[in-house]
Amino acid sequence: MAAEEHVEKIKAIVCETFGVDPATIDETTPFADMGVDSRRRVRLLATVEVEFGIDIDLDELDRLVDIRSAAQLLDETIEAGGKPRKRGLPGLLRRHRLS
Repeated sequence: MAAEEHVEKIKAIVCETFGVDPATIDETTPFADMGVDSRRRVRLLATVEVEFGIDIDLDELDRLVDIRSAAQLLDETIEAGGKPRKRGLPGLLRRHRLS
């Protein structure tokens, strides 16, 4: 599945997770314009990890600026062999004990 195919899924996750009306955003609307700060981007990253069953490196958090960049990061992680997520908490939550 290419980044283009992930855009709609990521958009749905963003809208559901942060209560954003899908009609008010597109794939290039900055997360900051949606009120998504760095802490909320961590939550998004964890949600994507759970949804797709992979671990994404927390060092990539700064790349999450909009839906398109999140889809691109997801695609790159999967293309690189995306380490399957272990059962339980998403990788970044296990590593950093965030809630």
